[in-house]
Amino acid sequence: MSNKLIFVIGLALFAAAPAALEAQAERIDSPFRWREKGFRIGFFGGHHAGNRGRLEFAQGPTPVAGARMRVRASSPLSLELGATYGAADRWTLDILDEGGPMVVDTVAAGWLRADVGAQIGLTGARTWNGFHPYGLIGAGFVFGVNEGASEFLADQALEPFRYDISTAPHIYVGLGFEIFPSETIGIGFEVRDYLVRVTSPDGFLFGTTLDTIEAAGATAPQRTVWGHNPEFSISIWYYF
Repeated sequence: MSNKLIFVIGLALFAAAPAALEAQAERIDSPFRWREKGFRIGFFGGHHAGNRGRLEFAQGPTPVAGARMRVRASSPLSLELGATYGAADRWTLDILDEGGPMVVDTVAAGWLRADVGAQIGLTGARTWNGFHPYGLIGAGFVFGVNEGASEFLADQALEPFRYDISTAPHIYVGLGFEIFPSETIGIGFEVRDYLVRVTSPDGFLFGTTLDTIEAAGATAPQRTVWGHNPEFSISIWYYF
């Protein structure tokens, strides 16, 4: 083989080397995929395991529905705004019964919740095998809406014993994951624990009321109590 032919073959192999290396690089199968879109709006539904408190006068379990907006602030961090509605109920207590606090009625106790929080992607802004796990943290307020009135407390003298959701602060933490049927659609599954403050009605803390409760051997109420309220939800997200 002449030197000229060897030179031509060598030159051809040298020219083909970058293309071969590039093809090899393209064949590297990484389980991680970058998510280009970061702004999304979602709707969700689920179940809120309402904590009625030790004396069981606060709002109870209820289905929930709402909407959320998230915007990516960095690779792992997205900021969230959310609103949730729950058509709960609550139990009216006869707190002065000689046998101790007794449930005498059930009334509506609907509420609206406003959240401000953060989503922390455990794989950053990337999916792992099409799966995106994340943590959640945030805070906000619960507002009473569509609250019913019990006939048992119709007497004006019993007004101090009526529970009012009013405006209750809360904090929450949670875990979730999301899968992606398409580039613009995500389906999320979340479990959150809402720590909500419940405030006892003024009448529960009267001296005579506390004496009656103590004589019955029941648990004395506190002015405020923070209770755990687990919530599970499924979300549909649209990415812009």
